[in-house]
Parts: sequence; structure tokens; C-alpha cells
Amino acid sequence: MKANKVKLIFVGGFLGAGKTTLLQCVSGSLADQGRAVGLITNDQAEHLVDTQLLAKSSGVVRELSGSCFCCNYNGFTEVVNELIQYGGGIDVIIAEPVGSCTDISATILQPLKEQMQAEVAMAPFSVLADPEKLEQILDGGDAGMHPSAAYIYRKQLEESDLILVSKTDRLSAERILVLKEKVSLVFPGRKVLAISARSGEGIGEWLHYVMNNTVSGSRIATVDYAVYAEGEAVMGWLNAAVLLQGTAVDWDLFLEDYFSRLNDLLGSAVSIGHLKIMIECMDDRYRIGNQTGAAGTLQFRGAAGTGNIAQMTINARVEMDPGLLEQQVFEALAKNISAGMFYEIRQCRSLSPGYPEPKYKYNYVVA
Repeated sequence: MKANKVKLIFVGGFLGAGKTTLLQCVSGSLADQGRAVGLITNDQAEHLVDTQLLAKSSGVVRELSGSCFCCNYNGFTEVVNELIQYGGGIDVIIAEPVGSCTDISATILQPLKEQMQAEVAMAPFSVLADPEKLEQILDGGDAGMHPSAAYIYRKQLEESDLILVSKTDRLSAERILVLKEKVSLVFPGRKVLAISARSGEGIGEWLHYVMNNTVSGSRIATVDYAVYAEGEAVMGWLNAAVLLQGTAVDWDLFLEDYFSRLNDLLGSAVSIGHLKIMIECMDDRYRIGNQTGAAGTLQFRGAAGTGNIAQMTINARVEMDPGLLEQQVFEALAKNISAGMFYEIRQCRSLSPGYPEPKYKYNYVVA
């Protein structure tokens, strides 16, 4: 066993807050410091874009799928122990819970503090918040979400030790300051920082804080599980893996056209939690489309280039019936397939998350 405890950092936040981009950025920074990093992703179903993206980073990646961390506590601790014992040892583990999950402090942080204090040093629980949704939530709105989904968003912020206003590369300095002040007024007692994983702004300050502080799970939110369950159930959830084949296909253009067709089918009235689609080709070339709301939030990064074969991973979180979501995802794909191309759906799972049933639910903070 390692002489020193492994630092365990939880990074929560609602769908589309920027958690995976942060993990990718931070794993590189820690590796540059000579630290071995373990990354744990989490989802209701397998085939996560996040896992495949992080596998290209500097960390050792493990995916826990099939339920949230809290409803598979034993599975989570098994992964943590596996990473602790991995190779020459892991120095830092960063865990990313499902974006629609809350009550992390009561169901995960408290039992970990009680049961694994000899193995891990807990970091402050960081919750990321997309500035557009955050501002509307702070003003008492629902940020275009179902009221029960907005309830989850608020509870995530409420139980945090540290709130991270993300994507600050899109904001002016004045707006960042106002947002931070609003957060401090609505959620007093939290450390509030502003970051951009894309530009690197604020990352060093956040990393220094979580690596050097051990106050974790300092508060437990009162969560109405009926509302929580409804907030998750209104979301159609789809993960799919598709093989694409053609001749000299421009995969970057293909992905852009696919997003356009899918948005047309979904319509502007539908609330999109997250659309994340990744195309991977030979020679480690890939392109990701990431949409966290209306079509105007869509962003692309990477370049898959031109080729004959590609793997596409689709993750969709949309407020609609999962069966209808699946139908529209593949109807848009069929319309996007040109003459001489074909595709094969290797795997697909669409669902609405079930009622959350955590293994533990503490009603007190473990010292």
C-alpha cells in the first residue's frame, strides 16, 4: 500500500456543466507535476463519450455504468481500491458523478469519510455550474428545464463545499464578478471560484485549493426523493455506438450535418440537457460535438478528417420519452447517410433513470 493517502476529488454538476473538459485539463496538469492520476466516469448506461475522450488524456480511466455512484456504492469503492493498487500507484483520483445526480454528500462522501479514511484523503466537493443556467437559477427561474430537473440543479449547488462557475472564457470580467457575488449570497459559506477549462483560467487556483484542503461533505442537503426521481425520469437517456463506412467521407462535415438534422427533428421546444457525439477514426483522429441546450450552445472540437470508416458514439440527454428520442436519433442518422455509405448500430440503450435507491443515506456529517 502507498505510504501516503490517495487524494480523492469529486467533481459534480448538472449535465453540460463542463465536468469532463475540466477532468481532461486537470489530468494533464497533474501529470506534468509528476502525479499519477485515476479518473472515474459514471453513467446510467455504458458507451460514454466522456470515457473515450478521457482515455486519450494522461490518466488511468475507469467507467462505472448502470447506475449512479450512490446506488452502486460497493462498485464505486471497488474501482477506487483498484486504482489505489494500480501499477506503481495512483496519487490522485478524480470522480465525475452522473450529471443528474444529487445527494452525493449523504450517500457517498459521508460513508467514504467513515469507511476509507485510512486509504483516501477527501478533497472539498466541487460542483460546476454553467453560467447561463446558473444565472437563471439564481434569479429564481428553471433555466428552461422541467421544474424537478431544476430542483436537482439547486440541490447540487446546495450540498457543495465549493462552487465553480465554469466556461468563463465566454464571459466578461464584470459578469463573472456579479455571478460570483450572487452565488455567495444565495449559497453562503461556499468557496466560489471561476474557471475555464478551455483557456486554463482559474484551473491552477482551483487545483491548489482542492489538493491542499480536506474539508469535504461539510453539509447535507434535505432532498425530496419523489421530486428528485421525477427530475431524473423526465429525461430521456440514450447511449449508442455506431459503425460508419463510406469512401473518402469528410467526417467533420458529416458530424456537423448530423447535429443539424437531429436538432431539426427534436425541435426548439424540447429541453436538451446534453447532446454529446464523438466520431473517431484511424490514427487517433476524432471530433466531438457538444450541445448543452438550444442549438446556439453547440460547439465542436478536434478533427476527424477524411476517411472510409469511423466509430460514432452518441450520448443524448433530452426531456422526452426515451423511445421517441431513440427513434429521432436514428431517423436523423438515416437521413444523413449519403449514397455509397452504410452504418451499423453496434449497441444502443435508451431509458429513463429509475427511482434512486442509495446504499447509504447519512443524516449527519462525519467529522
